[in-house]
Amino acid sequence: MIKLIFTNLTQRPTRTAVSILAVALGVALVLVSVGLSYGALNDSAERTRQMGDVMVQPSNASFLQVLNSGNFAVRIGTVLEKVDGVAAVTPVLSKFLAEAFHLIYGIDTESFLKVNEIFQILEGRMFEGAEEVVVDTNYAHAQKVGVGDQINILGTLYTVTGIFKEGIGARVLLPLVTLQEKNGTPDKCTMFFIRVRDDATIDEVYEELKVRTKGYKITKTAELQELLAANTPVFRQFITAVVTLSSVISFLMILLAMYTTITERTREIGILKSLGASKAYIIKLILQESLLICGLGVLVGYGLTFVTLQIVVATFPNLKVDISEAWRVGAALMAVGAGIFGALYPALKAAQLDPIKALGYE
Repeated sequence: MIKLIFTNLTQRPTRTAVSILAVALGVALVLVSVGLSYGALNDSAERTRQMGDVMVQPSNASFLQVLNSGNFAVRIGTVLEKVDGVAAVTPVLSKFLAEAFHLIYGIDTESFLKVNEIFQILEGRMFEGAEEVVVDTNYAHAQKVGVGDQINILGTLYTVTGIFKEGIGARVLLPLVTLQEKNGTPDKCTMFFIRVRDDATIDEVYEELKVRTKGYKITKTAELQELLAANTPVFRQFITAVVTLSSVISFLMILLAMYTTITERTREIGILKSLGASKAYIIKLILQESLLICGLGVLVGYGLTFVTLQIVVATFPNLKVDISEAWRVGAALMAVGAGIFGALYPALKAAQLDPIKALGYE
């Protein structure tokens, strides 16, 4: 039967190739979309998590910092510092640069360094003047920026005085006062980050903050990844739509390919049935052909995904990609499942053919 399956597919190379490519595109669409979506989400969550143990925001703030503005009074930090178990508090003003597609943070250097003890300048020094900034290693590599170079932020040139190890906060850090003036929000920030004392637990401080600062949004940064996935607008809907679209494409292409093949092979199927082939044998033959097409499509899809992501990351180095093994397996199962269902009707139709009529089919 294996030889017969390969022969049937190689006799129609164009249709077989198109079917394999359609399945591959479905797999690649799912993996590329999921990889970029989860990559951006998880990278943002991890860099925010490194900012501190607890994040405090206004009650109406979103976990997605792109949607937030600076409307939180900096003086609230003095209240947070008095909460038992709090070691240090730092205000942060975040702003999304649409043209560069990344966040920048305005920070108070002294309190920032107290909260972020792992923050490390690899080259140069921390900014000191109002028109100085520091950038992370990812940004420096992507934009080919070094210490002493200038970058344009909101229409003003800033001198890069240092490059810090990526993984903490935004790609670009500048003085809090400077960004407040640019943003038109003096004495305001977007959020506070808190470092918990070594002799206290995050849970204890979290509960104390909920009691002492009612009306604020208190978040453990370790839980940000799950919270972002659950609260990011249309994130789950987007992933569901992509998977559904890919499944439908694979289903329709396999259905069309197998149905057309059955029509062209009516006489051949009649010969098989006249020689004693059972309905189960015919169905099995058609489904195995479909499985082979889907299997090859999955492999080609993995290859397309790798090539596509390499091009995307080379073009936009700041983007992160995160594709779990579960999603790789899920995309493969999606393609195979769609292929089986797509071939099922043509297989049943072939099994029901009358041998005599099939032999006389022209």
